[in-house]
Amino acid sequence: MDPTPGRFEIEKFDGKGDFGLWKFKMLAQLKIQGLLSVLEEEKITTSDSSKVEESSDIKKDPKKAEKDLRVRSLLSTCISDVILRKIMHERITLGIWKALEKDYQTKSLPNRI
Repeated sequence: MDPTPGRFEIEKFDGKGDFGLWKFKMLAQLKIQGLLSVLEEEKITTSDSSKVEESSDIKKDPKKAEKDLRVRSLLSTCISDVILRKIMHERITLGIWKALEKDYQTKSLPNRI
């Protein structure tokens, strides 16, 4: 099925599957949606900043805040409830993304097969 800008079709990540593959699909979908810049810009502009500074930077720019909220919402629909409970305390999308990478990036199976 061809991805379209208004539709997001990715199976939920439940912590048991291949995180690297799920991450790749998510990044591809975010690019199609025009939202990949949220994660890329955040990594560049706030790589050495604290979470407080990251959060205030997003609040200053309404467009960034809107994109951040959209990506956060999309991510929350693409992960299982168990995983969502572990990361929902994060204030911004970058925090959610980093938490997912920290918890699941090294625990995936792609190199074991």
